[in-house]
Amino acid sequence: MSTLSLAAIAITLIAVASLALNLSDHWFCALLALASLLGSMDAAVSGRRLWLILLLILAAGLSGASVHAAYATARERRWQ
Repeated sequence: MSTLSLAAIAITLIAVASLALNLSDHWFCALLALASLLGSMDAAVSGRRLWLILLLILAAGLSGASVHAAYATARERRWQ
């Protein structure tokens, strides 16, 4: 396993641990997006083009979900 793969796995485990610690959803999505970006970098180095494209799409979707979760949390706090 490459160093990038190990870093992606470590960040994924941190994201799962953040759920256990009741951190907000935008942290979970942001950490998974970071892990997806690291995985896509590993796929680019390895020459796996399909994995690269799929992981970049996943990272973009998770980034959008993170922004949406942060915006929803801010809106809830504003209405209280």
